[in-house]
Amino acid sequence: MKRAAGAGLLAVAVAAGVVSGVTVAHDRASMTSYSGPPLPARFTAADGAAYRQLAVTYLTGQDQSSAALTFTAGSAPVDLMGSCDAPGNNILMGVKVNGKFVSIIACQDPPQLIGLPVRPGEKVRITFVGEARLGLPSRPGLRTGWQFAAYTWQPPVTARSAPAEPRLPPSYSGPNTTAGHGNAVRKLIASQSGTWPRDRIARFTLIYHDGHSLDISEVCAGPIGGRLQVSIQFDGSQGPTGSCTPAGPDQLTQGGSTTGGRNGKPLTLTFRIQAPSSYFAADYAKRAASWTIAIYEEQ
Repeated sequence: MKRAAGAGLLAVAVAAGVVSGVTVAHDRASMTSYSGPPLPARFTAADGAAYRQLAVTYLTGQDQSSAALTFTAGSAPVDLMGSCDAPGNNILMGVKVNGKFVSIIACQDPPQLIGLPVRPGEKVRITFVGEARLGLPSRPGLRTGWQFAAYTWQPPVTARSAPAEPRLPPSYSGPNTTAGHGNAVRKLIASQSGTWPRDRIARFTLIYHDGHSLDISEVCAGPIGGRLQVSIQFDGSQGPTGSCTPAGPDQLTQGGSTTGGRNGKPLTLTFRIQAPSSYFAADYAKRAASWTIAIYEEQ
């Protein structure tokens, strides 16, 4: 199962907003190590959601112990934005909430924004994990300054129109899973598209052929696209749940899954799209997104 952690990118603009019910404590490291642009105190996402900064901290290189964000969550969702002063070096930073690993933030431009699994009224402490502790090869020569900020957000009063549905190609090349080496062509055999929150279910019935594995791509567009969760049922049996892959250049190489079946027999796949948090489902239902689920057969 190869899924990507959800990561929505924002179109940032200055905006006013009112957020209440949040208690904030700043736990800051030295500001002198970060040379990138400051993260905004307030901004509006492309879908009209209004963001307000709760807390900010700074981090130097791999010294993750120097940075933390602590606050008590209010009645609104909480997101985390991370910015680095050397985008393009592909450095990754793990994110923990109250000691539990929840996601990864990449050093990129524009800054990455992720949703956090917090509950209303919960005391939250966010800490960070460097590449070495993520099990990735050590790169001691790379020292990057980071700025992290926690934000709370309110959805727009009126939901805006959903972005265009992701378009996936009729075929693409990927690893040959039958031979175990080289590449093989994947041919599109079925797809469905819809808009969030109106359309939440996609169902396919296919005939599986031995030696032709099925690759599933679940791609979502919009600021919250990469956060929407997609669950799968195989012939009525519950399968995995994971984050939708954000629409973009890597939409076929990140995320998705591979499955099989019984030779010559029908296989029914049912997908359900849902908000990432039951606590804030009503907030996510006011932010529009679009999705495409495509099934490719290895040739």
